[in-house]
Amino acid sequence: MSPTKADFQLILGQARELVHDQLDMTDKVIMQVAAAAPAGISERLVSLFGRKGKRIRSTLLCLIANCGNSPADSSRVAHACASVELLHLASLVHDDIIDGTELRRGQITAHKEWGTQVAVLIGDYVLSQSMRCVINENDREVPVIISDAADKLIVGEIMELDHCGETTLSRSTYNEIIDGKTAALIEAATRIGGIMAGFDKPLVNECAKMGAHFGIAFQIIDDLLDYGYGSKNLDKAKFTDLSNGLITLPLLYYFEDCNASERTEMEALIKKASEEGVAEKILERLNAKKSFDKAKAEAQEHLEKALEIADKFPKNTFTEEIVAMFSSMSDRGN
Repeated sequence: MSPTKADFQLILGQARELVHDQLDMTDKVIMQVAAAAPAGISERLVSLFGRKGKRIRSTLLCLIANCGNSPADSSRVAHACASVELLHLASLVHDDIIDGTELRRGQITAHKEWGTQVAVLIGDYVLSQSMRCVINENDREVPVIISDAADKLIVGEIMELDHCGETTLSRSTYNEIIDGKTAALIEAATRIGGIMAGFDKPLVNECAKMGAHFGIAFQIIDDLLDYGYGSKNLDKAKFTDLSNGLITLPLLYYFEDCNASERTEMEALIKKASEEGVAEKILERLNAKKSFDKAKAEAQEHLEKALEIADKFPKNTFTEEIVAMFSSMSDRGN
């Protein structure tokens, strides 16, 4: 496949429109969670759930679920999507606390609005409810997939904290971190999508691999956007990872290519990355080594592998949208 590239947000909008009925049902399931919550929690959940994200994971799940030879059960799909979205949202609430982020999706973060203690507990409640959304799922593998994804998310985040500021971080450890913190949930969504499409076990496993490749590419592009590389209308502050001492792929490429004095100089800059003007100095050095271009090329390699798997799907409009999403993702600006 060699589809024409297009704007990712435009393609994502088209994909959401294609499966809007199931996404609308997903929103209803999520809002039912808020409505059923005790007083004091319900109002906060309504506010939190109203800040809609891009719904990439649930859109991808819906698209795959509808790729099969028979129509997918919309109620099952919606509950699975709600589970995935709530798990993602819970992780974002906790991430924002850890990172000290003040804005998310263009609005003040939960811990800034309600305080850290309440935000932690709200995140816990949302995590619990994500599991409940699939508790009655007919295929008993689905709740296990969600639970496994939650485990991997948490392990990935802990690993990231354990290796924070570690300028000797290995590529294998970096890969393990992003596989947990980002790729695992997308992999879960695509695996569930394959199950609900009625695919056989080998193709369901391929769906999961496809999601993992897409998820890794997604995180690499996020790494680039944090530096402002390719960003436009970014809905969070730039240099957040850098200020928090996170060693992401562009820096790993830099350290692979630099000499001893350049490494010493860069390590000194990273230690004071939050100081005014320092991030720009780091940017100059990364640009000089073409570290951003190399990271983007690696993301593209993962997207190509995802596209190869999508080529095995039945040929229909839903598959075409999956291909379009993968083809445009490396150029997304937020």
